[in-house]
Amino acid sequence: MNPSEPYPNSDAAAALYALDVLEDDEREQFEQALFDNVELGQTVREFEETAAVLAYGVPPMALAADLKDRLFQRIADQSIGASSDLLRLLELSIAELRQKAAELSWSLLPGKSGVTVATWQTDEVSRESAFFARKVGKGLFPNHYHASGETVLVLEGDFIVDGHAYHTGERVSAPGKTSHQPESMSGCLLLCVSSMDDDILDV
Repeated sequence: MNPSEPYPNSDAAAALYALDVLEDDEREQFEQALFDNVELGQTVREFEETAAVLAYGVPPMALAADLKDRLFQRIADQSIGASSDLLRLLELSIAELRQKAAELSWSLLPGKSGVTVATWQTDEVSRESAFFARKVGKGLFPNHYHASGETVLVLEGDFIVDGHAYHTGERVSAPGKTSHQPESMSGCLLLCVSSMDDDILDV
């Protein structure tokens, strides 16, 4: 860079540099300009001084009472469960989802669980599928492994995961790289969004 040429948008770049928000390559280029330009260096120092006192000029604000709970809920929502656009299907009404389930072709899962499934939609990019699962009467689901997160909406009956019972209209999510064996006390109908690479462990 020619020392006699001004750095482009120097005031804006100086402000961004003072706030430490420039990308690495932009920072390197700007620091070279600082080395060559005394006036630019002075501009940066002025911005840094201003930024240093900004925090003291803002009146203190009380944190929302539920901020901690909301933050932890957001973290939980992002860290477990399915992640594809198929999750939008869970926003349909229970009646619409039951109707869709009645229109599909069903097949029996391998093993002795008596669980039947019907695939509805798939997302090849995320490798996730939306499918219905039905368990008639009391019993265990197959023990299975989740390659990535799973989200389940209960449409009928009860669905028990890790000792907690979920009923019609309730959702439960599971993180990826885990396995479990849910059960039902009275049978259930579920809409599941889960990885196409999940494995049944007790065939």
